[in-house]
Amino acid sequence: QVLWASQASFGMAPPMRGRATATPLPLQLAGDLCTRPISSISKPQNTVLLVPRGTCTFETKAFHAQLLGAQGIIIYGALESHYGINTTQTSSSSSTPTDDDKIIWPVPLHDYDCDKGRSWIPASVLELPYNAAHNNPLLSGSDNLCLTPVSSCPSQACLLTGRRQSSSNDSSSSSPYEACCAWDLYIWLYADTAFHNVNTTNDMVVTIPAIYVTLQEGLSLLQALHDHPAEGVWVSMYERWRPTYNPSSAMIWFLAVVVAAVAAHLSATDYHTKRRRVLRAARAREEGPSSASQQQSQSQSQPRRSSQLAQPEETLELNAWHALGFLVMASTSLLVLFYFQIFGFVKVMYALGCSKAVSAVLLTPLLHFLRKRAALPNPVLWNVEWEDVGEITAVDLGAHVLGYSLGLTWLIIAFMNYHPETITFFWVMQDIFGACMCVLFLQVVKLNNIRVAAILLVIAFFYDIFFVFISPLIFKKSVMLDVATSGGPPPNPEWCEKYPDDPENCRQRGNPLPMLFTIPRIGDYQGGQNLLGLGDVVVPGLLLSFAARFDAAKSLLGVMGGGNGSLGSYACPEQRFCGSMCWNGGYFVPVVIAYGIGLMMANAAVYLMEMGQPALLYLVPCCLGMVLFIGWRRKELPDLWEGPRAIRAADVICYGEEAVAATDTNGGGAHAPLPQDGDGEMQALSVPSATNDDTVV
Repeated sequence: QVLWASQASFGMAPPMRGRATATPLPLQLAGDLCTRPISSISKPQNTVLLVPRGTCTFETKAFHAQLLGAQGIIIYGALESHYGINTTQTSSSSSTPTDDDKIIWPVPLHDYDCDKGRSWIPASVLELPYNAAHNNPLLSGSDNLCLTPVSSCPSQACLLTGRRQSSSNDSSSSSPYEACCAWDLYIWLYADTAFHNVNTTNDMVVTIPAIYVTLQEGLSLLQALHDHPAEGVWVSMYERWRPTYNPSSAMIWFLAVVVAAVAAHLSATDYHTKRRRVLRAARAREEGPSSASQQQSQSQSQPRRSSQLAQPEETLELNAWHALGFLVMASTSLLVLFYFQIFGFVKVMYALGCSKAVSAVLLTPLLHFLRKRAALPNPVLWNVEWEDVGEITAVDLGAHVLGYSLGLTWLIIAFMNYHPETITFFWVMQDIFGACMCVLFLQVVKLNNIRVAAILLVIAFFYDIFFVFISPLIFKKSVMLDVATSGGPPPNPEWCEKYPDDPENCRQRGNPLPMLFTIPRIGDYQGGQNLLGLGDVVVPGLLLSFAARFDAAKSLLGVMGGGNGSLGSYACPEQRFCGSMCWNGGYFVPVVIAYGIGLMMANAAVYLMEMGQPALLYLVPCCLGMVLFIGWRRKELPDLWEGPRAIRAADVICYGEEAVAATDTNGGGAHAPLPQDGDGEMQALSVPSATNDDTVV
């Protein structure tokens, strides 16, 4: 028979071995072990002692068992441990105390819950003050008196509440006592501070393993000892197996690297689109007049397309002031959450933002794809004259209805469950939300030089370290960890196990805020999740996005110069844009590898130090250092520091000089116009001059 047990904060932990390899020892019943054993008595050598809970602390019991020569101790839940003697009443001479007054009764809700079952026990069958040997069989076990009325009680045991069925509280009354369903949960055996204050020598340290079993499991052990008096009962104490390195850590590492790489790659979609258009035009010219005539006939039957891409609706190019603003806003937001704990408001706003993100990034392209496959129209349903709205099509409406429906469902689960992260839909949807937010963020927010990137990443580096490691010295606890876990774990985990719907103490306490990726631990009986904040993806992701856009811009310029766009092979007429080709000719892949290495280092530090780590502590040096090293090796670092002219030139190719000049924060110069052919594609593949008297554009 296998019984589960909880461990102790003191003593030696049971070995993590299988049942077949654990050493069996004889089980022996002992008293409460609250008094120091006499040295002259016979000692039960090489046994495991079975001891009831109550009267003294767990560590005291374990130490006395160790003095007796036991190799381990099993403390089991006992009904009598919930009662006490009221010494104030018994010593009072002002009035004669009743039998009920002499007893300290169990505490409602903490020790029992009448909503889970109530019964009435005749006073004539009980012995009070509480006699465990007489009363326990009446209130627990298979034949107890309260079993039938409280059959829904999980523990199948009752505690007397001290209340009588009649209004009279006279102990001489024969009125039955109220008995309610007793709580019977696993508890952690905490160390005894007073025990260590009194016993300061090394020979007063508990070295044997101590575990706790519930009342029901204790009764099964007692029954086994009763049924097998001759051969006895042998027990093996061992810890349940847990993976040393949980596979979910590797899964969340892979998820973060993929999301960061894909989001950064998609941030350069405009350059990739323009490059494909130029290559199509080049192939059409190479195929000869027949292809040209076919292309001309297609252009006559289709609306004329502009050679320039539509300017993105919303983009923000970060500068040094934005980086400083990040420090102020992030710190202020974190402290507001720390002091005011408005975590529910944060979840609502995040759900609304993610609903929009999943609609734009995932559902709208998906519905467009399905609509085209089914050859369905996409009519305009409304034309709103607001600048940020415009035309609303059937696809737009469907995508947003689906997106906000998913967000609302996710939000309801978040507020209605004590541990929503254990629900598969919840954590999968949260990861999808997070991925879409990262993609949308990197499409809107961009870095166009390493100087701003260095300022932002260094600020984020020290910000992360301060609020994780240094803030406990100022605020008495880690601000970052406290906010990330919605105010930290519940003050009384045992209470929340009993009443998880308690809105003040349990409902949202300890649940991580949703701005992160989460994957449940696999094969771990203790449960839990591996977490990674979205900030650890998007902040380094800005640098990955810069590398992806720089590579794509150089590839586009190479195509314009007559090459095939490969960074390792094309011939660029203006070498100052393209630099010397090494490391496969680009920045993006090396920086993605550096991001993966940095995140792997953070993951390893979590296991080695057994505590949460600020991932930016490892990501910033890896990612920023990789970009600076490659730029230094290729002699492109000055250009990267001030803002690559290749990116500015690519913007002119994609959007035109006027659009770039309108958004250029660094000043602009003149650029050669791009010649057009009849169908709107590039007519000539010569690279336009991207500089005018060495002015950065």
